[in-house]
Amino acid sequence: MKPATANTPLLLLFFAMLGACNTSQLPGHTGLKEFEEYDQDRLFDTTSKELGQKFRPVKFEIYYPSFCSTPDSSVTFGDFLDMYDRRFNFNRSRDSSRKSSFDFARIIGEALKIDAPEKLLNVATGIYKDLPLPQKKYPLIIYAAGMNGGSWENSILFDSLAKAGYVVAAVYSVGKYPGYMTDPVDLDEQVRDIMFVKRKMKSMPFIDHSKIGLLSWSMGGSAATKAAMLSNDFKCLLSFDGTEIHYYGRDSSWDRQFDEIKTIPPFIPERISIPYMYLSSSRNWKNDSVYIFPQHIHSEEKFYLEMKGAEHESFSSLFPIAKAAQPGVVINDSNHHERVPALTRTFFNQYLLNRKDVSTRDTISKMTSTEPGLFSIEYPAQKYSEK
Repeated sequence: MKPATANTPLLLLFFAMLGACNTSQLPGHTGLKEFEEYDQDRLFDTTSKELGQKFRPVKFEIYYPSFCSTPDSSVTFGDFLDMYDRRFNFNRSRDSSRKSSFDFARIIGEALKIDAPEKLLNVATGIYKDLPLPQKKYPLIIYAAGMNGGSWENSILFDSLAKAGYVVAAVYSVGKYPGYMTDPVDLDEQVRDIMFVKRKMKSMPFIDHSKIGLLSWSMGGSAATKAAMLSNDFKCLLSFDGTEIHYYGRDSSWDRQFDEIKTIPPFIPERISIPYMYLSSSRNWKNDSVYIFPQHIHSEEKFYLEMKGAEHESFSSLFPIAKAAQPGVVINDSNHHERVPALTRTFFNQYLLNRKDVSTRDTISKMTSTEPGLFSIEYPAQKYSEK
């Protein structure tokens, strides 16, 4: 089945994919569906005569619980990189995407000390394409990818969320034409993509409209927080090491870009009153000052947790993928990458599923009291000082 396009009504797609599975008897799997849409309210390549290039491409994938018998072979990490390569050109050939994926896997592999790119490309994720869509309503989590990123960043986390009873819509990070995120104005396009995907997802019959949350990593944090300023549909917001907290004095160019981001509407942090959690890596940086975003919002339920020893990648699926690709690879992040998924589920279970048997506050309190050397709830100091 071809990916959905602007010419494929989503309701027709839903009924076409709905299988005759006995959902009460069979074990659950995570399904994956690609969507390649065009937002005809926005222009992309104005010089192109191709309809698909003229209007804004919006690529996203959904991860969802499915209850059919054991499906065929699962999606590999290489498949995710192939999908990523087509994020703003849906007509890219598979051969071209595969070559780009190999080059990207080589770069990732070198950073993670993986012997060969093929080891990463061949990792099976346990996620399966085009399984029958859900037959009941589930809460929705919209994910905003990091700068120039996509769903490959956190596919393993999405699998765990789908198995916990959520639908995840992962939105790519694509700037203005030709598509790369380079300037602050590009971030506005990602914000609009999030809102576009929210509207599309609300048209699907298996989404509970009253339970929509936001999740982001890195630069996606700046986009997700702006989206939360635009709509009351979002009920909670979780940021993984997001750029909405900014450390001035480390990079003058990025300082200027961050200030420009704040001038591009919307930027009214006071509009945010929903539950918010920020998970931070170790930030022992020399800085002049810090813009601490959660201090400017009106949320009564807000949490900040620094995971001491965590890397930026600890909040992605890269470390689990690396360990699957090459058992024995050394990951030096105090095992924080193993803690992030559980804390993520706790947050959404409390604030989207409204479960009374879980508490984000109590979970964080227990973490900080039992292992105080690994966690801190103190906001960053306004000015770095040698200790």
